Parts: sequence; C-alpha cells; structure tokens
Amino acid sequence: MSGTSMDSLDCCVCELSIDSNNRFKYKVISQKSFDFDNSIINKIKKNIGRIKPRDIKEIDDFLGKIFLELSRDFLSEYSLDYISMHGQTIYHKDRERSIQVGNPAYLSNAFKIPVIYDFRSADIKLNGTGAPLMPYLDWLIFKDYNKDILTLNLGGISNVSMIPKKSKVDDVIGFDVGPGMSLIDECSNKFWKSKCDYNGKYSSKGEIKGNMLNYLMDNTFISKKPPKSTGRQDFGVDYINEVIDRYSNLSNFDIIRTFVKFTSKSIKLNIEKFISNNYDIDELIISGGGLNHPILINDIKKDLDIPIRDIIDYGIESKFKESLLMAVLGYSKIKNIKNNVPSVTGASDNIVLGNIYEPQ
Repeated sequence: MSGTSMDSLDCCVCELSIDSNNRFKYKVISQKSFDFDNSIINKIKKNIGRIKPRDIKEIDDFLGKIFLELSRDFLSEYSLDYISMHGQTIYHKDRERSIQVGNPAYLSNAFKIPVIYDFRSADIKLNGTGAPLMPYLDWLIFKDYNKDILTLNLGGISNVSMIPKKSKVDDVIGFDVGPGMSLIDECSNKFWKSKCDYNGKYSSKGEIKGNMLNYLMDNTFISKKPPKSTGRQDFGVDYINEVIDRYSNLSNFDIIRTFVKFTSKSIKLNIEKFISNNYDIDELIISGGGLNHPILINDIKKDLDIPIRDIIDYGIESKFKESLLMAVLGYSKIKNIKNNVPSVTGASDNIVLGNIYEPQ
C-alpha cells in the first residue's frame, strides 16, 4: 500500500479466508514498511493531478520499479500465491476518474505470480465515487460485535466507516471527511523542509487563528453530503499555497496549528451532520499515521464526546491496516467475492473490484 500520505510502501504478508457467510479469518505473518526518500516523494508530487497518457506511463513505470526494488528482499522470504497492490493515487475525481500508478508488471514478472490491482475504476464505471475502500474491511472485522462502531482512518485524507451492530454490508456508511495528515505534512515540508510535524513539534508552538479556521471550514467539500471522496488535488500543495497567500500575516507555527484544528473540526462536523443523528456511537476506533500526532489526537478527543480506542486494541497495527485491506481486496477478487460497498460509494450495483495482471 502506498497511500495519499506518500511517505512509504507498507507491506503485509498474511493468510486469509472469507467463507460463504462472510466469516473473515486472517493471520498476519509479517509486515514491514519501506520509507520513500525525498527524490521519490518529489517525483510523486510533480505528477499529482497529471492525466496525460505520456505522464501517466512515465510515473507508472517509475513507481512499478520502485515498489519492486523496495519490497523484493522482504517478499522473497515467503512463498506467495498472489500480490495485491493499490498503487499511488495521482488523480481522483468523484464519479469520474481515479488514477493509481505503479505498474504491476514488475512485481508480477519478478515473482512469477499474479498481481491484483486497480480497485477503484469498476466502482466509478457504475457511477460510484470509487472511494473510500476501507469500509469493506471494517465491516468484515466489526460486523459481529454487539456495538455501533465508528472507525476513523487518519491517512493523508481522513475517512470514516460506520458499522452498526450485527450489520449487513448494505448497512455500512462511509466517506472521506476531508484532510487527514496531508495539509500538516505539506506545511512541515514547505516551512521547515521536514516530512512531517513529528510529535507536533511545530504545531505545538502555534495558536489557532479563528479567521483562518472559519475560512477553512467554509470549504464546500467539508459540508458536502455523502457519498463523497477526495484527494491531494483538493487538499494538497496547491490548497496550502492558496491559504498561505491569503493569511501571509500569520506565523508559520500559527498556520500549521490552525490546519491541525481544521482537520479535527472537519471530522467533528461530518460525524455530527451525517452519522450521530442516526446512530448512538458506542466507540470510535482510530487508525492511520495521524494516530502518532499528539496535537491532532488531543483536538479530536476534545471535539468529540465519544469513547476513543486505538485499532491496536483489536489486534491490528495502525500503520499496516491499509496493506491488510489490499490483501483482503485482492483475495476477494481471486475468490470472486463482491467487495465494493454501494451504500458508501453510491455505485449502482455490488461488484467485484480489481484487475489481475498475469506474469508474462
């Protein structure tokens, strides 16, 4: 998995089974993360929003080779049946098109096994948003609990899944909320040439500025009714630059602190507007890189009057939840199990997501 945070390639080796009654069993055998260096990150950033075939092919091949180079030694330790890969999102527009790059041919031909990829386009063809994908895994994990569980994934983008107690997949609600770590990371890079606001070392020095926060909360996506999904073309470097130009009188520390609060307030607004009016949420389970940001997590705890737990309490390491999701989606494709969630994406039908690249 390489997500909107653009920081690493996360790998999870696991054994999976989903039976005819949707009973889900999994065993994580091993997991490892491979950090992207600055040259890779900069290459990805330069291609965000590009949709010309020539541009897509260049970054597609480049990342296909990088994914193989990073993971080859790790994956070579195991006898694998399949590899499932998400690819790096460089463009996503609701109900129109979603582009993930990282040519599967390199992994497939190196390991001589099929690679499952492209988990969004089939849903979009059925007028779905193509995202988020996480609600399917959340449903498999939490559907049999006697609780109304809300999950929050704090990746580059924030998304939520509402899994009612003893639910069917059609009962699931899920959508992208807005920014996760994307704006905070972009600020860290722009102001201090740092990949991230590690341990809140920059944002902890700033103050929340009400005028800027009010402006950010007026963003039309934040209050948009689901189904909805977004990406870095909406909440990335261009958005950061526009806001910084508008509030050039503020200190860098105040700007990043206000972006942190904006992330939390966006989550609060969406939960209150679209979920808590219909469900009594028993607990909120958080995963994703944002779990490691103490200022953001503290803001979320202050903004939400809901019991909050870490996904590790359910035996899943936060950083590798999305790579487990990829394995589950790949398995579903191989077993012909319908794995999109129309109640989340708005697609007109329940279908099997993914394409398969066979080794040449």
